[in-house]
Amino acid sequence: MTGTRIALCPHLSVEHYRGGEKWVCALANRLAADGVDVSVRALPYAPGGERRVDVREVLDSQVPYREAWHHDLSGFDTAYVFYNPFSELFFSGGDTRIAGIHSWVYVSEKLYEAHYGIVPTATKLLYRLLGDRDLSRFDVVHSVTPAYDSPHANTVHIPNFVDIEQFNPDRDERADEFTVLTTAAHIREKGWDTIQAVAERLPDDVRVVTTGDGAGDVDGLGFLTEDELADAYARAHVVLHPARVDTDSMVINEACASGTPIVTTPLSTHVRENAAVLQAETPRGLAHAIARIYGEWRHDDGYEERCRRAREEGESHGFEEVYPRLKELLLSPPTKSGNGATRTEVRA
Repeated sequence: MTGTRIALCPHLSVEHYRGGEKWVCALANRLAADGVDVSVRALPYAPGGERRVDVREVLDSQVPYREAWHHDLSGFDTAYVFYNPFSELFFSGGDTRIAGIHSWVYVSEKLYEAHYGIVPTATKLLYRLLGDRDLSRFDVVHSVTPAYDSPHANTVHIPNFVDIEQFNPDRDERADEFTVLTTAAHIREKGWDTIQAVAERLPDDVRVVTTGDGAGDVDGLGFLTEDELADAYARAHVVLHPARVDTDSMVINEACASGTPIVTTPLSTHVRENAAVLQAETPRGLAHAIARIYGEWRHDDGYEERCRRAREEGESHGFEEVYPRLKELLLSPPTKSGNGATRTEVRA
């Protein structure tokens, strides 16, 4: 067991279990398996009161877990905190403090976005007014996307990771019926309204399915475990992800790792458009992109090549590719040189 004590501090309960919480669990479990003394300290908050899992179903028994509105981290060598303005009110202490930038709030150039409510908009305003000074309280800033324009001199970029063994095209056969899968939360920020509008435009022999409950022309699959989710990605022919808000998208990473092409929006944080990742902004454009892939699949004209390209894209975000960089960041955080520059820039 290493002598370094690490605290991973998400701003939501792990039991909410969406992107950031899954990231924390996967990282903590691997660190514990490697003999690192790691704990998870979270806030007792789950949006909408939605707790999808029991923490001990997803977090290794070796990893201590605690929820509270304030955590004193003074006994830890490294405190990795999911950043929000004034996060020290909730997570104080830690010999080395790392601010994790996982939210679109800090990437977006717009102060007001119609899909956001009062709290995210207020967070944006506070960040723009006080972010430079507030982030200076941290030793290092870690961003999952290079699209983030950091004011901190000591900033590293390490992308999100995906388990390319679990999310794999060989898990299952493609469905007989051409299937469009959506997996993001059913909220406007993730384009749930757009998904329904796209589904209305697709031919009757194209099936659109979603995790959770369905609506209109979209069939619901219910809550899926990670293995069931990986199966669904492998069975689908294309993934639809018209998000308005994203950082380093786990939906894109999981779809690509599964060898499934994806149709998404041209956000600055999304993978640049290529054979595996098609982009459009409107329901009409997104439906047209899906119809294009459908035609290739139906006529055996380039679809398999798109799937191969998707897998290559997913492999570049593989856990074994990314994890060593995160481990190094937590165990040996980069320090500033005399001129204020970053000693180590960790990039994909």
